[in-house]
Amino acid sequence: MSKKRLIAISLLFFLSISLKSFAGEGHKEEGIRALIRGDYKQAISELEIAFYEDRDKEIERYLLMAYNKYAFKLAREGKIEKAIDTLEEGLRIRKSLLLIKNLSTLCINQGYNDLQRKRYKEARKVLKRALSYNKEDAQIFALLGEANYNLQRIKEAKECWEKALELDPSQEWVKKRLNKLLQEMRIEQKMQMVSNYHFEIHYAKQIIKNKEYRIRDYLEKAYREVGQDFHYFPRYKTVVLIYPREDYKRLIKIGSLGVYDGKIRICEDALDLEEKRLQAILKHEYTHVLIYDLAGGKCPIWLNEGLAQYEEYKDGLSPLNTFYSALKQRKDKLFSLQKLDRAFSSSLPSVIEQAYQQAYCFTVYLIERYGLWRVRKVLEKLKQGKKIEEAFQEVFYWRLEQIEKEWREEKI
Repeated sequence: MSKKRLIAISLLFFLSISLKSFAGEGHKEEGIRALIRGDYKQAISELEIAFYEDRDKEIERYLLMAYNKYAFKLAREGKIEKAIDTLEEGLRIRKSLLLIKNLSTLCINQGYNDLQRKRYKEARKVLKRALSYNKEDAQIFALLGEANYNLQRIKEAKECWEKALELDPSQEWVKKRLNKLLQEMRIEQKMQMVSNYHFEIHYAKQIIKNKEYRIRDYLEKAYREVGQDFHYFPRYKTVVLIYPREDYKRLIKIGSLGVYDGKIRICEDALDLEEKRLQAILKHEYTHVLIYDLAGGKCPIWLNEGLAQYEEYKDGLSPLNTFYSALKQRKDKLFSLQKLDRAFSSSLPSVIEQAYQQAYCFTVYLIERYGLWRVRKVLEKLKQGKKIEEAFQEVFYWRLEQIEKEWREEKI
């Protein structure tokens, strides 16, 4: 090869390197300018080109900064899933501790929000995602335990809560949840299960009396009918557990045939009732499921129980007249609505009985006079953080105490 040709090739090689370097510098400068003006998506695009052409530490630092800022912009806009994806893309560049920390925070927040909305499968998925990057955060294990517990993945919930306490023994709420779970595990681990689109029913074989599919049908009926009244049909499965009598008494410790505490729990004695009565009890407990969702867990006990009884007695023989007769005999001893919630926690059965009667009668009065749709609106206001008095004022255009006074004058 001639000397002139070698010189020409060298010059071309040098020129291509120089042009490539210049192009990289151009993308770097464009990326920095985009970063400064807050156009993080454009900054990522420019800086990625610059970084792959010249893996410079300074470009890498700016690129990770752009990913981080873009993720938090998305998070502020409520696009949490996209924000998480953005941080994961940034981690492909380098396992930055800052990005890992922020990714964990976003996953925890999303997991918590999903739990609040009873999106337990989604919560479990995003919290496991956080766990893949950070296995030393007690909060992730605590929340993941809660998701597993509500999905009836009892063993996994136990493992998560034990790990959470190992990492942070000061979490009192986790200790209480774990103790409750350990009591339930001894009973529930031998239960059988039948499921459909809306319910997951766990039961002890020896007490179900071949009624598992009938109970499932009754619950589906409640799903339809109560859902129509409240215009709300949850997309998640509600867990229902049916216990032998002694196990139920040991766990629940209250004199009832059913209770809702995030799961519907039914005593075997309910299965011996006449079919319509059993259906009524299931409707009562399922109503609590909807009220919890619609009010975000902020519904006063008197309204919660009043609505549950309204649905319970709706298709059967209503005890309304009987309840009113009993209340009239105690006319001077009626609870104010402010004190009614506390009456449900009384140690005296007669006080609790009166509380249920008063809650039912007043709630039926509200529905018959003003319409169930207004009561639904009150639940929505409660979920938004309004106090019960504020919610009634905004929806009924009357103060709650004035409505209560009119009820007493008209009905008692």
